[in-house]
Amino acid sequence: MPFCTECGSGVSGERCTNCGAENPHFRDPNAEPELAPPQVPIVSLPSERPRPWPLIERSLAVAWPRLRKYPLWFVILAALDMLAMAYMLPLNASLSKPPSTPAEIGHFYEQLALPMLLVLFVGFTIRILSLGEAARARISEFRWTPRSVTALVGWLILALVGISLVVVVATTVILVPVVLVALSHIGGNAASASTKPAFIGMLVLATIATTIPILMWLFSKVALLEPSFVLGERSNPIGASWKLTNGYFWETLGLYALYLFVGFGILVVCLGVGKLFASLSPILVLLGDLLQIAGSMWLQFAVAEGMFAWSVMLREEKASGRQG
Repeated sequence: MPFCTECGSGVSGERCTNCGAENPHFRDPNAEPELAPPQVPIVSLPSERPRPWPLIERSLAVAWPRLRKYPLWFVILAALDMLAMAYMLPLNASLSKPPSTPAEIGHFYEQLALPMLLVLFVGFTIRILSLGEAARARISEFRWTPRSVTALVGWLILALVGISLVVVVATTVILVPVVLVALSHIGGNAASASTKPAFIGMLVLATIATTIPILMWLFSKVALLEPSFVLGERSNPIGASWKLTNGYFWETLGLYALYLFVGFGILVVCLGVGKLFASLSPILVLLGDLLQIAGSMWLQFAVAEGMFAWSVMLREEKASGRQG
């Protein structure tokens, strides 16, 4: 029997018969029974797989304001790029009669060295500027130093050399059996078979079928090398990029392919506008060239932002313990 909280007397009704205090333990026997709330099972929803496609629109939107911060760099790089094109004009004219002797070949490559160096310098400078802007959008204190730029160049060269070696070895391993099979079907020795269209076609087809998939896979695996380096993985950015893209090969490859598609569209528009300017006046050809350079720089800033954002998304995904 419960007891009254006021006087301590035993109570069984709604109020205490001794002091009249309300019985906190009273329950009307005629009242409807209280039903416990239903237990709703908690189902853990699977985490949504990150997708890079929304990054393209945003990266293209922020690329142009970032590019406008570098008007002096744009003028310098555009001048160097146009200088490289000017050096290439006599070389393009000389290709109508390809060099045949060793002296002519050496002279041709000697002339080709300067424009190629200019193009590489322009491309790498744009890459450094775009990466720096993408990094500062997330790390306000980020600054390039000669040491960090040199280290990044070293890692890029190492990745390029490694990819080239893998492609050469894989192509050689595939082509040797193909050559043996082709010789057994075509007949004859290698010298005579090398002039037959069927033999050449089999070699070309085997080379393309081997080289393109390997290049696509390797370039996608090291596509995040530069963002990984900027984000602090300077001891081994190749390994960091490799781990980030585990399980996200197709998304990374698709992101790059979409940027290539956008770049192709920019190139077509710039060439069309350049032809229009050239039809009005030969001097206006320079405007078309400047427009083409501006479009390529804009695209590079967009690619840097998109790949940087994709790296950040994958780092957060891996850190949370979810796998692609």
